[in-house]
Amino acid sequence: MVAAGVITPDVAAAIERHYAAVDSSRKGFGFVILAAIGSALIGAGIILLVAHNWDDLSRPLRCAIAFLPLVVSICLGLFVLRRRVESAAWREGVSLFNIAAFAAALSLVSQTYQIQGSFADFIGVCLLVALPVVYLFGANLAAVVYIIGCGLWILTMSSWSFDHPGQTFFWLFFAAIIPFYFGVYRKGRRGWTFGALSVALVASGMAGVAVTESFSHLQIGPVVFGGSFALVYLCGICRTNESINTLTVLGALGIVATALILTFKDPWRLRDITPWVSLGTEQHIAGAVCILFPVAAIGLAVWAIWSGQIEYSIAAACLPAVAFVGRAFAGSSQGALMASVLFNTYALVLGVELLIRGIRADSVTRANFGLLVVALLACCRFFDSDMSFVSRGVGFIAVGAAFLVANILFFKNRASA
Repeated sequence: MVAAGVITPDVAAAIERHYAAVDSSRKGFGFVILAAIGSALIGAGIILLVAHNWDDLSRPLRCAIAFLPLVVSICLGLFVLRRRVESAAWREGVSLFNIAAFAAALSLVSQTYQIQGSFADFIGVCLLVALPVVYLFGANLAAVVYIIGCGLWILTMSSWSFDHPGQTFFWLFFAAIIPFYFGVYRKGRRGWTFGALSVALVASGMAGVAVTESFSHLQIGPVVFGGSFALVYLCGICRTNESINTLTVLGALGIVATALILTFKDPWRLRDITPWVSLGTEQHIAGAVCILFPVAAIGLAVWAIWSGQIEYSIAAACLPAVAFVGRAFAGSSQGALMASVLFNTYALVLGVELLIRGIRADSVTRANFGLLVVALLACCRFFDSDMSFVSRGVGFIAVGAAFLVANILFFKNRASA
Protein backbone atom coordinates (compact mmCIF):
# COMPACT_ATOMS: atom_id res chain seq x y z
CA MET A 1 0.00 0.00 0.00
CA VAL A 2 2.99 2.27 0.54
CA ALA A 3 4.21 1.60 -3.01
CA ALA A 4 0.75 2.42 -4.38
CA GLY A 5 0.71 5.70 -2.49
CA VAL A 6 -2.35 4.81 -0.41
CA ILE A 7 -0.58 5.45 2.91
CA THR A 8 2.68 7.12 3.87
CA PRO A 9 5.67 5.19 5.29
CA ASP A 10 5.10 6.79 8.71
CA VAL A 11 1.52 5.54 8.81
CA ALA A 12 2.65 2.07 7.74
CA ALA A 13 5.23 2.01 10.53
CA ALA A 14 2.61 3.10 13.08
CA ILE A 15 0.27 0.32 11.93
CA GLU A 16 3.03 -2.25 12.27
CA ARG A 17 3.84 -1.06 15.80
CA HIS A 18 0.17 -1.21 16.75
CA TYR A 19 -0.33 -4.80 15.61
CA ALA A 20 3.00 -5.85 17.11
CA ALA A 21 1.78 -4.55 20.48
CA VAL A 22 -1.52 -6.40 20.08
CA ASP A 23 0.27 -9.64 19.24
CA SER A 24 2.58 -9.17 22.23
CA SER A 25 -0.41 -8.63 24.53
CA ARG A 26 -2.11 -11.78 23.25
CA LYS A 27 1.05 -13.83 23.70
CA GLY A 28 1.47 -12.47 27.23
CA PHE A 29 -2.09 -13.45 28.06
CA GLY A 30 -1.44 -16.94 26.69
CA PHE A 31 1.69 -17.34 28.80
CA VAL A 32 -0.19 -16.24 31.93
CA ILE A 33 -3.01 -18.73 31.37
CA LEU A 34 -0.59 -21.57 30.62
CA ALA A 35 1.46 -20.74 33.71
CA ALA A 36 -1.65 -20.76 35.87
CA ILE A 37 -2.86 -24.08 34.43
CA GLY A 38 0.60 -25.60 34.82
CA SER A 39 0.80 -24.55 38.47
CA ALA A 40 -2.64 -26.00 39.18
CA LEU A 41 -1.79 -29.32 37.50
CA ILE A 42 1.48 -29.67 39.38
CA GLY A 43 -0.25 -28.98 42.67
CA ALA A 44 -3.02 -31.48 41.90
CA GLY A 45 -0.48 -34.14 40.96
CA ILE A 46 1.46 -33.67 44.20
CA ILE A 47 -1.74 -33.90 46.23
CA LEU A 48 -2.74 -37.15 44.53
CA LEU A 49 0.69 -38.71 45.08
CA VAL A 50 0.67 -37.83 48.76
CA ALA A 51 -2.97 -38.82 49.28
CA HIS A 52 -2.20 -42.36 48.09
CA ASN A 53 -0.27 -43.19 51.28
CA TRP A 54 -1.59 -40.46 53.59
CA ASP A 55 -3.20 -42.73 56.19
CA ASP A 56 0.05 -44.67 56.73
CA LEU A 57 2.14 -41.58 57.54
CA SER A 58 2.93 -40.31 61.03
CA ARG A 59 1.74 -36.89 62.20
CA PRO A 60 5.19 -35.22 62.06
CA LEU A 61 5.72 -36.55 58.54
CA ARG A 62 2.29 -35.31 57.50
CA CYS A 63 3.16 -31.83 58.79
CA ALA A 64 6.47 -31.88 56.93
CA ILE A 65 4.69 -32.85 53.72
CA ALA A 66 2.04 -30.19 54.33
CA PHE A 67 4.61 -27.40 54.74
CA LEU A 68 6.97 -28.54 51.96
CA PRO A 69 4.94 -26.98 49.08
CA LEU A 70 4.59 -23.79 51.10
CA VAL A 71 8.35 -23.54 51.64
CA VAL A 72 8.95 -24.21 47.93
CA SER A 73 6.41 -21.55 46.96
CA ILE A 74 8.09 -19.00 49.24
CA CYS A 75 11.49 -19.76 47.72
CA LEU A 76 10.06 -19.41 44.22
CA GLY A 77 8.42 -16.15 45.25
CA LEU A 78 11.73 -14.72 46.42
CA PHE A 79 13.34 -15.83 43.16
CA VAL A 80 10.62 -14.14 41.09
CA LEU A 81 10.83 -10.90 43.07
CA ARG A 82 14.60 -10.78 42.59
CA ARG A 83 15.06 -12.12 39.06
CA ARG A 84 11.72 -12.41 37.21
CA VAL A 85 9.64 -9.53 38.49
CA GLU A 86 9.05 -8.24 34.95
CA SER A 87 7.55 -11.54 33.80
CA ALA A 88 3.77 -11.63 34.15
CA ALA A 89 3.70 -15.39 33.64
CA TRP A 90 6.12 -15.99 36.53
CA ARG A 91 4.31 -13.57 38.84
CA GLU A 92 0.86 -15.00 38.09
CA GLY A 93 1.95 -18.62 38.39
CA VAL A 94 3.96 -18.21 41.60
CA SER A 95 1.28 -16.09 43.29
CA LEU A 96 -1.35 -18.78 42.63
CA PHE A 97 1.10 -21.44 43.84
CA ASN A 98 1.65 -19.46 47.06
CA ILE A 99 -2.06 -19.20 47.79
CA ALA A 100 -2.74 -22.85 46.94
CA ALA A 101 0.24 -24.07 49.00
CA PHE A 102 -0.91 -22.14 52.06
CA ALA A 103 -4.49 -23.38 51.71
CA ALA A 104 -3.25 -26.96 51.36
CA ALA A 105 -0.95 -26.65 54.38
CA LEU A 106 -3.70 -25.14 56.52
CA SER A 107 -6.22 -27.83 55.60
CA LEU A 108 -3.76 -30.71 56.06
CA VAL A 109 -2.54 -29.50 59.45
CA SER A 110 -6.15 -28.93 60.57
CA GLN A 111 -7.06 -32.44 59.47
CA THR A 112 -4.00 -34.01 61.06
CA TYR A 113 -4.48 -32.42 64.50
CA GLN A 114 -8.30 -32.28 64.35
CA ILE A 115 -8.44 -28.48 64.66
CA GLN A 116 -12.06 -27.39 64.82
CA GLY A 117 -13.48 -24.64 62.63
CA SER A 118 -15.97 -23.90 59.88
CA PHE A 119 -15.37 -23.66 56.15
CA ALA A 120 -15.95 -19.90 56.42
CA ASP A 121 -13.13 -19.66 58.98
CA PHE A 122 -10.83 -21.54 56.62
CA ILE A 123 -11.64 -19.20 53.71
CA GLY A 124 -11.20 -16.14 55.94
CA VAL A 125 -7.68 -17.16 56.95
CA CYS A 126 -6.79 -17.89 53.33
CA LEU A 127 -8.03 -14.44 52.33
CA LEU A 128 -5.81 -12.79 54.94
CA VAL A 129 -2.79 -14.52 53.41
CA ALA A 130 -3.84 -14.07 49.76
CA LEU A 131 -4.28 -10.29 50.02
CA PRO A 132 -0.58 -9.40 50.55
CA VAL A 133 0.38 -11.92 47.86
CA VAL A 134 -1.82 -10.06 45.35
CA TYR A 135 -0.19 -6.71 46.07
CA LEU A 136 3.34 -8.09 46.43
CA PHE A 137 3.34 -9.77 43.01
CA GLY A 138 0.83 -7.46 41.29
CA ALA A 139 -0.95 -10.65 40.21
CA ASN A 140 -4.23 -10.24 38.38
CA LEU A 141 -5.33 -13.88 38.48
CA ALA A 142 -4.57 -14.03 42.20
CA ALA A 143 -6.75 -10.92 42.60
CA VAL A 144 -9.59 -12.70 40.79
CA VAL A 145 -9.17 -15.69 43.10
CA TYR A 146 -9.20 -13.37 46.13
CA ILE A 147 -12.38 -11.62 44.98
CA ILE A 148 -14.13 -14.94 44.32
CA GLY A 149 -12.99 -16.05 47.77
CA CYS A 150 -14.64 -12.97 49.30
CA GLY A 151 -17.95 -13.88 47.70
CA LEU A 152 -17.60 -17.51 48.76
CA TRP A 153 -16.83 -16.40 52.32
CA ILE A 154 -19.96 -14.27 52.69
CA LEU A 155 -22.15 -16.99 51.17
CA THR A 156 -20.78 -19.66 53.53
CA MET A 157 -21.19 -17.27 56.47
CA SER A 158 -24.88 -16.86 55.66
CA SER A 159 -25.62 -20.40 54.45
CA TRP A 160 -27.23 -21.53 57.69
CA SER A 161 -28.38 -18.25 59.25
CA PHE A 162 -28.75 -14.74 57.86
CA ASP A 163 -28.33 -13.42 61.41
CA HIS A 164 -24.93 -15.02 61.92
CA PRO A 165 -22.63 -12.35 63.40
CA GLY A 166 -19.52 -11.21 61.61
CA GLN A 167 -21.02 -10.92 58.12
CA THR A 168 -20.22 -7.23 57.81
CA PHE A 169 -16.49 -8.05 57.88
CA PHE A 170 -17.03 -8.98 54.23
CA TRP A 171 -16.86 -5.30 53.35
CA LEU A 172 -13.40 -5.01 54.92
CA PHE A 173 -12.19 -7.92 52.78
CA PHE A 174 -13.91 -6.40 49.76
CA ALA A 175 -12.57 -2.87 50.31
CA ALA A 176 -9.02 -4.18 50.67
CA ILE A 177 -8.86 -5.17 46.97
CA ILE A 178 -10.39 -1.93 45.65
CA PRO A 179 -7.03 -0.05 45.42
CA PHE A 180 -5.62 -2.87 43.27
CA TYR A 181 -8.70 -2.82 41.03
CA PHE A 182 -8.55 0.97 40.78
CA GLY A 183 -4.97 0.69 39.52
CA VAL A 184 -6.12 -1.63 36.74
CA TYR A 185 -9.11 0.65 36.11
CA ARG A 186 -6.84 3.65 35.52
CA LYS A 187 -4.59 1.77 33.09
CA GLY A 188 -7.41 0.95 30.68
CA ARG A 189 -10.77 -0.74 30.37
CA ARG A 190 -10.29 -2.85 27.26
CA GLY A 191 -8.03 -5.75 28.28
CA TRP A 192 -8.86 -9.17 29.69
CA THR A 193 -7.48 -8.14 33.08
CA PHE A 194 -10.04 -5.39 33.60
CA GLY A 195 -12.85 -7.58 32.27
CA ALA A 196 -12.09 -10.56 34.51
CA LEU A 197 -11.60 -8.42 37.60
CA SER A 198 -14.81 -6.49 36.89
CA VAL A 199 -16.94 -9.62 36.49
CA ALA A 200 -15.53 -11.13 39.69
CA LEU A 201 -15.87 -7.86 41.60
CA VAL A 202 -19.49 -7.24 40.57
CA ALA A 203 -20.54 -10.85 41.22
CA SER A 204 -18.88 -10.95 44.63
CA GLY A 205 -20.17 -7.48 45.51
CA MET A 206 -23.75 -8.38 44.65
CA ALA A 207 -23.51 -11.50 46.81
CA GLY A 208 -22.38 -9.26 49.65
CA VAL A 209 -25.18 -6.78 48.96
CA ALA A 210 -27.81 -9.54 49.06
CA VAL A 211 -26.58 -11.02 52.35
CA THR A 212 -26.02 -7.63 54.00
CA GLU A 213 -29.46 -6.32 53.03
CA SER A 214 -31.14 -9.43 54.41
CA PHE A 215 -29.06 -9.21 57.59
CA SER A 216 -30.09 -5.57 58.11
CA HIS A 217 -33.83 -6.47 58.23
CA LEU A 218 -34.69 -3.14 56.58
CA GLN A 219 -36.40 -4.71 53.53
CA ILE A 220 -34.91 -2.20 51.11
CA GLY A 221 -33.63 -4.73 48.58
CA PRO A 222 -35.01 -2.90 45.51
CA VAL A 223 -33.31 0.34 46.57
CA VAL A 224 -30.01 -1.34 47.40
CA PHE A 225 -29.78 -3.43 44.22
CA GLY A 226 -30.94 -0.53 42.07
CA GLY A 227 -28.31 1.72 43.61
CA SER A 228 -25.58 -0.92 43.31
CA PHE A 229 -26.11 -1.60 39.61
CA ALA A 230 -26.53 2.10 38.85
CA LEU A 231 -23.23 2.77 40.62
CA VAL A 232 -21.50 0.06 38.54
CA TYR A 233 -22.97 1.53 35.35
CA LEU A 234 -21.89 5.09 36.18
CA CYS A 235 -18.38 4.00 37.23
CA GLY A 236 -18.03 2.25 33.87
CA ILE A 237 -18.84 5.41 31.93
CA CYS A 238 -17.24 7.98 34.21
CA ARG A 239 -14.18 9.84 32.85
CA THR A 240 -13.89 7.91 29.62
CA ASN A 241 -14.75 8.29 25.96
CA GLU A 242 -15.36 4.54 25.74
CA SER A 243 -19.13 4.06 25.86
CA ILE A 244 -18.88 0.26 26.06
CA ASN A 245 -16.73 -1.63 28.53
CA THR A 246 -17.23 -4.48 30.98
CA LEU A 247 -18.46 -2.30 33.85
CA THR A 248 -20.93 -0.48 31.62
CA VAL A 249 -22.33 -3.74 30.25
CA LEU A 250 -22.62 -5.35 33.68
CA GLY A 251 -24.27 -2.26 35.13
CA ALA A 252 -26.72 -1.94 32.23
CA LEU A 253 -27.70 -5.61 32.38
CA GLY A 254 -28.16 -5.36 36.14
CA ILE A 255 -30.29 -2.23 35.82
CA VAL A 256 -32.55 -3.84 33.23
CA ALA A 257 -32.88 -7.08 35.22
CA THR A 258 -33.65 -5.20 38.44
CA ALA A 259 -36.22 -2.96 36.74
CA LEU A 260 -38.01 -5.92 35.15
CA ILE A 261 -38.10 -7.92 38.39
CA LEU A 262 -39.56 -4.92 40.21
CA THR A 263 -42.43 -4.69 37.70
CA PHE A 264 -43.98 -7.63 39.58
CA LYS A 265 -45.90 -7.17 42.82
CA ASP A 266 -44.19 -9.81 44.96
CA PRO A 267 -40.89 -7.94 45.51
CA TRP A 268 -42.88 -5.04 46.98
CA ARG A 269 -44.88 -7.06 49.52
CA LEU A 270 -43.26 -6.21 52.84
CA ARG A 271 -42.94 -8.81 55.57
CA ASP A 272 -42.73 -8.09 59.28
CA ILE A 273 -40.26 -5.24 59.71
CA THR A 274 -38.06 -5.25 62.80
CA PRO A 275 -37.95 -1.78 64.42
CA TRP A 276 -34.64 -0.01 63.91
CA VAL A 277 -34.14 0.48 67.66
CA SER A 278 -34.48 -3.27 68.23
CA LEU A 279 -31.59 -4.13 65.92
CA GLY A 280 -28.05 -4.72 67.09
CA THR A 281 -24.97 -2.63 66.36
CA GLU A 282 -23.78 -4.87 63.54
CA GLN A 283 -27.20 -4.70 61.89
CA HIS A 284 -27.07 -0.90 62.13
CA ILE A 285 -23.72 -1.04 60.33
CA ALA A 286 -25.22 -3.36 57.71
CA GLY A 287 -28.08 -0.92 57.17
CA ALA A 288 -25.65 1.98 56.76
CA VAL A 289 -23.67 -0.01 54.18
CA CYS A 290 -26.86 -0.77 52.26
CA ILE A 291 -27.88 2.89 52.13
CA LEU A 292 -24.40 3.87 50.97
CA PHE A 293 -24.80 2.34 47.49
CA PRO A 294 -27.93 4.20 46.29
CA VAL A 295 -26.71 7.44 47.89
CA ALA A 296 -23.32 7.09 46.14
CA ALA A 297 -25.02 6.35 42.81
CA ILE A 298 -27.28 9.40 43.07
CA GLY A 299 -24.35 11.57 44.14
CA LEU A 300 -22.20 10.39 41.23
CA ALA A 301 -25.03 11.04 38.75
CA VAL A 302 -25.60 14.57 40.11
CA TRP A 303 -21.86 15.31 40.01
CA ALA A 304 -21.61 14.07 36.44
CA ILE A 305 -24.50 16.26 35.32
CA TRP A 306 -23.10 19.26 37.18
CA SER A 307 -19.59 18.87 35.76
CA GLY A 308 -20.79 17.82 32.30
CA GLN A 309 -17.97 15.28 31.99
CA ILE A 310 -19.94 12.21 30.93
CA GLU A 311 -23.04 11.38 28.95
CA TYR A 312 -25.18 8.43 29.95
CA SER A 313 -28.74 7.11 30.10
CA ILE A 314 -30.65 9.41 32.44
CA ALA A 315 -33.31 6.76 33.03
CA ALA A 316 -30.67 4.18 34.02
CA ALA A 317 -29.06 6.60 36.46
CA CYS A 318 -32.45 7.40 38.00
CA LEU A 319 -33.11 3.79 39.06
CA PRO A 320 -32.12 4.34 42.75
CA ALA A 321 -34.37 7.40 43.03
CA VAL A 322 -37.30 5.56 41.43
CA ALA A 323 -36.68 2.62 43.78
CA PHE A 324 -36.80 4.99 46.77
CA VAL A 325 -40.24 6.19 45.60
CA GLY A 326 -41.40 2.60 45.05
CA ARG A 327 -40.28 1.63 48.57
CA ALA A 328 -42.25 4.58 49.96
CA PHE A 329 -45.34 3.36 48.07
CA ALA A 330 -44.84 -0.18 49.38
CA GLY A 331 -45.65 0.90 52.92
CA SER A 332 -49.30 1.71 52.05
CA SER A 333 -52.26 -0.67 51.70
CA GLN A 334 -52.10 -0.74 47.88
CA GLY A 335 -48.35 -0.21 47.91
CA ALA A 336 -47.36 -3.33 45.97
CA LEU A 337 -49.70 -2.44 43.10
CA MET A 338 -48.60 1.21 43.01
CA ALA A 339 -44.90 0.29 43.08
CA SER A 340 -45.31 -2.29 40.31
CA VAL A 341 -47.18 0.22 38.13
CA LEU A 342 -44.41 2.75 38.77
CA PHE A 343 -41.75 0.29 37.62
CA ASN A 344 -43.73 -0.83 34.59
CA THR A 345 -43.73 2.81 33.53
CA TYR A 346 -40.05 3.17 34.40
CA ALA A 347 -39.04 0.07 32.42
CA LEU A 348 -40.95 1.33 29.38
CA VAL A 349 -39.28 4.76 29.63
CA LEU A 350 -35.88 3.08 30.02
CA GLY A 351 -36.37 0.97 26.91
CA VAL A 352 -37.59 3.91 24.82
CA GLU A 353 -34.71 6.12 25.96
CA LEU A 354 -32.14 3.43 25.13
CA LEU A 355 -33.78 3.04 21.70
CA ILE A 356 -33.65 6.78 21.03
CA ARG A 357 -30.01 6.99 22.16
CA GLY A 358 -29.14 4.11 19.88
CA ILE A 359 -30.80 5.81 16.92
CA ARG A 360 -29.01 9.10 17.62
CA ALA A 361 -25.65 7.31 17.94
CA ASP A 362 -26.38 5.27 14.78
CA SER A 363 -25.81 2.11 16.82
CA VAL A 364 -27.85 -0.94 15.86
CA THR A 365 -26.74 -2.75 19.03
CA ARG A 366 -27.94 -0.02 21.39
CA ALA A 367 -31.20 0.49 19.57
CA ASN A 368 -31.94 -3.24 19.59
CA PHE A 369 -31.07 -3.35 23.28
CA GLY A 370 -33.71 -0.70 23.94
CA LEU A 371 -36.24 -2.68 21.92
CA LEU A 372 -35.23 -5.82 23.80
CA VAL A 373 -36.04 -4.09 27.09
CA VAL A 374 -39.54 -3.27 25.80
CA ALA A 375 -39.96 -6.83 24.51
CA LEU A 376 -38.90 -8.30 27.87
CA LEU A 377 -41.35 -5.98 29.61
CA ALA A 378 -44.10 -7.32 27.34
CA CYS A 379 -43.03 -10.89 28.20
CA CYS A 380 -43.24 -10.09 31.92
CA ARG A 381 -46.74 -8.78 31.51
CA PHE A 382 -47.64 -11.88 29.47
CA PHE A 383 -47.17 -13.98 32.61
CA ASP A 384 -48.34 -11.41 35.16
CA SER A 385 -51.27 -9.58 33.58
CA ASP A 386 -55.00 -10.17 33.20
CA MET A 387 -54.97 -8.92 29.61
CA SER A 388 -56.72 -11.01 26.99
CA PHE A 389 -54.80 -13.18 24.54
CA VAL A 390 -55.77 -10.79 21.74
CA SER A 391 -54.26 -7.82 23.56
CA ARG A 392 -51.11 -9.76 24.33
CA GLY A 393 -50.82 -10.94 20.74
CA VAL A 394 -51.20 -7.40 19.39
CA GLY A 395 -48.54 -6.20 21.83
CA PHE A 396 -46.03 -8.83 20.75
CA ILE A 397 -46.71 -8.11 17.08
CA ALA A 398 -46.16 -4.39 17.68
CA VAL A 399 -42.81 -4.99 19.43
CA GLY A 400 -41.67 -7.43 16.73
CA ALA A 401 -42.63 -4.97 14.00
CA ALA A 402 -40.66 -2.27 15.81
CA PHE A 403 -37.59 -4.51 15.78
CA LEU A 404 -37.91 -5.09 12.03
CA VAL A 405 -38.64 -1.47 11.12
CA ALA A 406 -35.79 -0.11 13.26
CA ASN A 407 -33.25 -2.48 11.75
CA ILE A 408 -34.44 -1.85 8.20
CA LEU A 409 -34.15 1.92 8.69
CA PHE A 410 -30.67 1.54 10.20
CA PHE A 411 -29.33 -0.51 7.34
CA LYS A 412 -30.97 1.71 4.71
CA ASN A 413 -29.36 4.80 6.25
CA ARG A 414 -25.96 3.10 6.35
CA ALA A 415 -26.27 1.94 2.76
CA SER A 416 -27.13 5.44 1.55
CA ALA A 417 -24.36 7.08 3.62
